[in-house]
Amino acid sequence: MASLSSINSLQASLATAQRRVEQGQNQVQRDSEQLADSRRQLIREKEQLSDTQRSTQQAQASSQTPVKVPQLEQAISIAVPPQLNSLGQSIGRLINTTA
Repeated sequence: MASLSSINSLQASLATAQRRVEQGQNQVQRDSEQLADSRRQLIREKEQLSDTQRSTQQAQASSQTPVKVPQLEQAISIAVPPQLNSLGQSIGRLINTTA
């Protein structure tokens, strides 16, 4: 026949084991949730990377299009209107005399 102290000792060991199992289950649950969060984050980051790569490819493709060099004749023909030029000169003289 088992003694009372051995029964109490077994019950205490059983309670300790149950607490450890519950703690382990809780840890597994937390780890599982963290893993699910990490997987969702990974999916988002892969989508962002894909979008960035697409944008980069589009930018590179558009940058390979040659840029039109402005023609000097066009720049000269689009001269400043005379009225605006003379007004600028008048303002410039005024600034020079007051300074």
